[in-house]
Amino acid sequence: MNRVDREFFLYGGISVLAGTLLALQWVWGAFVLSLLFLSLILRKSPRIFLCSFLIFLSYLNGLYQQNSRFSLLSQDQTTFMITITSIPSIDGNRFSSSIDTGGESAALTYYLSSPSEKERFSSISPGTSCTVTGELKAPNGSGNPNLFDYKEYLYQQKTYWTLKVDSFSTCVPSNSWRDKLVQVRAEGLKLIASSFPPEAVGITQALLFGETGEIAEETMEAYRALGVVHLLAISGLHVGLISAGVFFFLLRAGLRKERAGWVVIVFLLCYMVMTGAAPSVVRASSMLIVILLGQKAFLGIKTLDSLSLIFSIMVFYDPFLLFHAGFQLSFFVSFSLVLSSNRILSSSSTLLQAFKVTFVSQVVSLPFILHHFFEFSLIGFVTNLLYVPLYSLVILPMAFLLYAATVMGIHLPFAMDIFQSLLWWTDRFSFFLASFPFSTLILGKPHAILIAGYFVIIWAGFLLVEKGRWMKSTVILVSFISLHLIWNTYRPYGEITFIDVGQGDAILIDLPFNQGTYLIDTGGNLIFPQEEWEERKKAFSTGKDIVVPYLKSKGIRSVDKLILTHGDLDHVGGAVDVLEGLDVKEVWISPGSGQKEVMANVMIAAGGSVVREAKLGDAWQAGDSSFSILSPDDQVYEGNDDSLVIYAHIGGMKWLFTGDLEESGERKMIRRYNVEADVLKVGHHGSASSTSEEFLEKVDAQVAIISAGKDNRFGHPHPDVVERLGNRGVKIYNTADDGAVTYRFWRGRGTFSAHRP
Repeated sequence: MNRVDREFFLYGGISVLAGTLLALQWVWGAFVLSLLFLSLILRKSPRIFLCSFLIFLSYLNGLYQQNSRFSLLSQDQTTFMITITSIPSIDGNRFSSSIDTGGESAALTYYLSSPSEKERFSSISPGTSCTVTGELKAPNGSGNPNLFDYKEYLYQQKTYWTLKVDSFSTCVPSNSWRDKLVQVRAEGLKLIASSFPPEAVGITQALLFGETGEIAEETMEAYRALGVVHLLAISGLHVGLISAGVFFFLLRAGLRKERAGWVVIVFLLCYMVMTGAAPSVVRASSMLIVILLGQKAFLGIKTLDSLSLIFSIMVFYDPFLLFHAGFQLSFFVSFSLVLSSNRILSSSSTLLQAFKVTFVSQVVSLPFILHHFFEFSLIGFVTNLLYVPLYSLVILPMAFLLYAATVMGIHLPFAMDIFQSLLWWTDRFSFFLASFPFSTLILGKPHAILIAGYFVIIWAGFLLVEKGRWMKSTVILVSFISLHLIWNTYRPYGEITFIDVGQGDAILIDLPFNQGTYLIDTGGNLIFPQEEWEERKKAFSTGKDIVVPYLKSKGIRSVDKLILTHGDLDHVGGAVDVLEGLDVKEVWISPGSGQKEVMANVMIAAGGSVVREAKLGDAWQAGDSSFSILSPDDQVYEGNDDSLVIYAHIGGMKWLFTGDLEESGERKMIRRYNVEADVLKVGHHGSASSTSEEFLEKVDAQVAIISAGKDNRFGHPHPDVVERLGNRGVKIYNTADDGAVTYRFWRGRGTFSAHRP
C-alpha cells in the first residue's frame, strides 16, 4: 500500500471524528474540521473529496443516533420482566446492576433486608431473567457544574431510567454464549477474591479483568497523584503481553503457528466480553485482530491503519463513546505514540526511548486529564519510567501466571507471598511519593477556548518534535500551562457559590485577583446506625465527592479561611476531607464547638492550619470586600443559635450568612445591629424555627438562598418560610431545585445564575 493509501486510514478516522462532533457538539466539530482541511490543503492531499463524504456520512449517523435516544417505558409501569446484563454489584445492603427491560436498558437498585438475602443474591449471575415490581425514576443529574453527572452518564449508555425494585420473584438463569462469557468473568473475579491475599485482590482483578472496585481508595488516589493510574486499567500493552503469553503457550502445546493465530483471535474476541468491553480493551484487542487478519490475507495492514479503522468503526457504531474519558485517553494517546514511533525509535538508548514514550503520553493526555479530573501529576514523567516496566515486566506477568496456576489447581504459596509483598511495598512507595506537596498541579476544568489552545499547542509541538526540537516544544507547552495557572490565580472576576451538598451548607467565596478564598461550611453526610453487613465499602462522602472536586474544578489549590459555623454534621462533616485534600491556612470555629466529637476530629485533621475560635467583633478586609462576625457573643456553645453569623460587603452587595441561626438568635442579633442585607442565606435550611417575620422586615433582603436536600426527610424549607419570603417579593433560590447557585461579579456588579435554570 502506498503512502496516500496510508494517509486515507488516518484522515478517514479524523473525518469520522469531525462529522460526528458536528452532529453532537458543532463547535468542537468545526474546530476539528478546520484542522483537518488545513492539513489536507497544506499536504495537497487528493483524498479531500473522500474525506468530505465520510464527514457527511458520519454527521448524518451522529444526528440519527442522537435523535433515536428516547425512552419507550412508562413511569406508571410497576411490574417488569428484566434480564441482568452486567455482573451485579453487592455493596453493603445495596444490590445494583444494569438490566434490560425488554429492549430498553435501565439501572436497577434493590436494598437487601437481611444477611441471608444478601448471601442468596450473591449467586445471581449475568443473563438471569427475573420478574420484579418497582418504581421507575428519572436519574438525578449533577447539582453542581463540572462534577460527574450520573444522568448524562446513563444517557450516553442509552439508559434513561433507574428502577428501584421492591420485590423479586421467579428468576431463571441464561444459557447464551455471551452471558456465559460474562459469567466466566464473574467467576474469575470470585476466584481471585477467594484465592489471593486481600492486599492483592484489587490489583489482580484490575489487571486481568478490568475491575477496579476492590482497589483501596487511598491506593487509587496515590496512583492518580503519581500519574500512573492508567496502569490499573487494561491497556494495549496488557493485551499484547497476555496475547503473546497465550500464543506462546499454544505453540508449546504443539499447535501450528497458523492455527495458534486463529485461536488468539477467538481468545481476543472472548477477552473483550470477559473484561467488560472497556474502550481500551476493545481498541487494543480489535487492533490486534485486524493486524492478524490482515497478515493472513496478505494485506500488509500496519498499526496506524488498524488503529484508524477501529476508531472509525467504534465511533460510527456509538458516537457517544467520544465523551468517554477512557475512550479519549486510549485512542488519542495511542495515535500520538504511533505517529511519533519513528522519532522515538530513532534514539539508541532504551532509557531515552522510554522517556520519549512517557513524554508523548503525558503531553497528549493533558487536555483530557484536565477536562475530566482538573489536575495532573507533576512527577508523572518520572514515575511512569519506574512503574511501567515494573507492572509490564513483573507485576502483570506474575498476576497472570498465579491466576493461571490457581485455575489449574496448582498452589504456589511462596510465589503468592512474593507477589503480595511486592504489591505492599509498591503501595507504600506510592503513598510516600504522593505525600509530597507538589506531586500534582491543580489547574481546574479549562474553558473550551483553553482546551482548544492546548490542542493547537500540542499539535504545533509535534511538528517541532518531528524536526528534533524537543526542548522548544517543551518550553512552549510549559509557557502555556503557566499562563493558564496565572489566569486561574489572578482572574479579574469573583464568585460566590452556594454548592449543592444535599441537606447541608457549603458556600465558596472566591474573590478576584487572588484577594481571598473562603469556604463557609463543608456539608456532610447524616449518619444513621447500620449493622456491619449493611455498611458500604466506599461510602459516599460530601467532602471528598462534592466539595473538594468542585473547588479543584475551579482551579482552587488553597483556602485562606475555612469557616465552620457550628458543630452539626451537615455543616462540618466534609471538613476533614477538605483539610486533607487542599491547603487550608486558617480554620475558624464557633466558641466552644471544638468539644463536639465531629469537630474534635476536624481539629486533629487541621494539623498545621491555624485554628481559632471566632466571635462577635472579629472582622477582616480583602481588597474591596469586608467581613464581620455578628454572632455569637459568648464562649458557651449551645447549638444552632451559636452559629457563626457573617455579614459581608462583596461584589457591590451586602450579604448575611446565618448558618443554622434560629428565631431567638435572630431576635438577639437584630436588636443589637442594623443588619440590612441584599442577599440572605436563609437560616437552618428554611426550617420553621428560623427566618421570622420580624427578622425579614429588619434585613429587607432582595434575594434569599436556601441550602437544602432534594426530598429531605425534614421537610425543609418549611412552607411558612417560603410564604413569608414570597409575600415580601424576595427572589428565592433553593439548591434542592436549582442546584448550585452562583453570583459572579466584576467591578462591583454581578449576576446570579442557577446550575439548573
